[in-house]
This record gives sequence, structure tokens and C-alpha cells, in this order.
Amino acid sequence: MRILLVEDARLVAEPLAHALGRAGYAVDAACDGARGLELARTGAYDAIVLDIMLPQLDGLSMLAKLRRERIDTPVILLTARGDVRDRVRGLDAGADDYLAKPFHVEELLARIRAVLRRRGAPDSAAALQALGLCYTPEVRELRYECAATALTPKEGLVLEALMRASGHTVTRERLELAVWGPDDAASDTRLDVQVSLVRTKLRAVGAPVRIRAVRGMGYVLEEEGEGRERS
Repeated sequence: MRILLVEDARLVAEPLAHALGRAGYAVDAACDGARGLELARTGAYDAIVLDIMLPQLDGLSMLAKLRRERIDTPVILLTARGDVRDRVRGLDAGADDYLAKPFHVEELLARIRAVLRRRGAPDSAAALQALGLCYTPEVRELRYECAATALTPKEGLVLEALMRASGHTVTRERLELAVWGPDDAASDTRLDVQVSLVRTKLRAVGAPVRIRAVRGMGYVLEEEGEGRERS
């Protein structure tokens, strides 16, 4: 799952991004509202953590623009201003939750999980199970029966996207967006490299599961011996 963090204070943004990454989220960061709006418009994010006091475009204005454009990605507002009027303005602008600085990172993570649950999104910390595999994004551990192996962050994002697809093909574009986000130059081979590495990890745990390339489309996770993905 991918989180957009829009925060101009480096001393706040860097530890938050690190904590979100450790919690199993992929994180993209923007240091001003204009850039945050540009990234948010891609629709690549499961949630947005948004500071109110931002250069170029403040957080409330950015949020209002998103909602006018019918972009309903869950938003948690961060601000040093904790009075009731600011909270009301933020919630009326379309925020899903509000957290006043200073705050504990664990509380932010809990609020992210809560807004994702309310939107029906899967919990990033919960173990995924498919085809006998068990993958825990929070610690990036892949298990099959009694065998286990660790995945790198990018390997984990590839496998997570394939497992969540429940046997359906995942396009190359969707996989690249899940792993690298919208703010990264495309490469013809980088996805294939990561898929190859995940295949190696599947073999390492002895899973009778393969990642099959679907010509002209993308990849599908299936049991060994299957020849066609479910439509």
C-alpha cells in the first residue's frame, strides 16, 4: 500500500517517512502543496498524510481541490494549530481525520489503519494468504509451510500486488505504480528484474507457485501447471 506524505518540515517528514516504511507502506513525499496536489491527482495512493501549513499551496486548499475533482483518497491532516476552528475547517474541507502536532507516530499509524478500514482498504500490517503462501508486509516475510524467507521492499510490493489480485493478471503499469510510484522515470527492465527476484524467493521456500508473464499485459500469480488466468 502506498502513502503520500505532504510535509515541508524536513525534521518531521524524514522520521515519518521512515516510520511509515517500517510499518509496511510504500511512501512518496512532497514538500509543498503544489507538488502534493500533482502527485495526489495520479490516484496512486491509498491514503494521504497532509500538513496544513505548506508553501505554494496550503493543505486545506490542496484538499479542497482534490475533493472538487472527486478524488476521494483518505486524508489525515497534520498541523501545529490544534484549536477547534482549524479542526472544523479541515473536516469540512473533506479530511477523514485530523492530528495536531506534536503527536506520537504510533497514533498516526493507528489513524491511518482506521481510515483505511473505513474505506474498505486492506490492512497493510495484516498477513496476506494466497495459494498456500503467507506474506506479512510489515516485516516482509514470505512463508510456505515450514519455510520462510525475507523479501526486499520492492520484492515485497511486487508480491503483495500479485497476491491481492487473487489470480488475475496485474498490468505492468499497475505493478510499476505500486512499486515505484508516479514520480519515477520508467525503465523497460526494472520490473522484470524484481519479478525474477521474487520468483527466486518463491523457489527458496519450495512453493509450487509461479509468476507467469502474460504477453502484452503483465504478470499473474498462479499454481504450477495452470495455463490461463481467471478472467
